[in-house]
Amino acid sequence: LMKAPGHFNDTAKRYFNHVVNELEKIGKVDSTNQIIIERLAFNLATVEACEGELLQDGYTIKGPHGKKEHPSVSTAMKAQAKIIENFKLLGLDATQKFKEEQAKPVDLSEDPLLKILGRV
Repeated sequence: LMKAPGHFNDTAKRYFNHVVNELEKIGKVDSTNQIIIERLAFNLATVEACEGELLQDGYTIKGPHGKKEHPSVSTAMKAQAKIIENFKLLGLDATQKFKEEQAKPVDLSEDPLLKILGRV
């Protein structure tokens, strides 16, 4: 059983356990993926923390020369880019799912047209 790193906060641990559970359901848990799962959980927790700050503080802050973008905006964007990267590394992105679906043999036993034609 994979365990989240001890230094993770509760949010990151929750994401880690959730990702591992979801990967187990589709048979994609592999010990070689632990570091990727850790990064994914960390970045998901980072985005959640940034969103909390942005909802509380707004998207701009007062700087010495007027308003400027809240630092959490760019932090969240970087973490989101890493999340997409981690999804791809774990084979969880949409293009990978599409490729897997295309490779599966199609079950036509319930196809209404083929039933009408008497082929199934």
